[in-house]
Amino acid sequence: MTLHQLVIVLTIIAIHWLADFVCQAEEWATNKSKSNSALVQHTAMYSLIWFWGCHLLFSNLLDVLAFVGITFVAHTITDYITSRIVSRKFANKEFGSPIPNTGAFTVIGFDQVLHYIQLFGTYYLLINR
Repeated sequence: MTLHQLVIVLTIIAIHWLADFVCQAEEWATNKSKSNSALVQHTAMYSLIWFWGCHLLFSNLLDVLAFVGITFVAHTITDYITSRIVSRKFANKEFGSPIPNTGAFTVIGFDQVLHYIQLFGTYYLLINR
């Protein structure tokens, strides 16, 4: 891996963390599993942060818009499903379990894996077309 590739990977990780956690209202995070409005507010803010951050990854505005659009749709679908599963597990106090651990925190981790697959996959497809 070149230094440039490492910087890209670290940039995607950092922007995702900033967009999915730091720039999110608690209300959206706690209500996105039961309110589509809260879910869309969460993914709209997430996508807005990506719109700004994508300028570090792409020089072409069409690539930025494609990345942000795909990311908005994919993030909304992913969180629609995973937030409902996590909410149910928290309500049932299923935080963790014996191996294999299928508790709420494992689902949150899987949610993050799905987001990274989408982010890196979309980036790869856009720069290699």
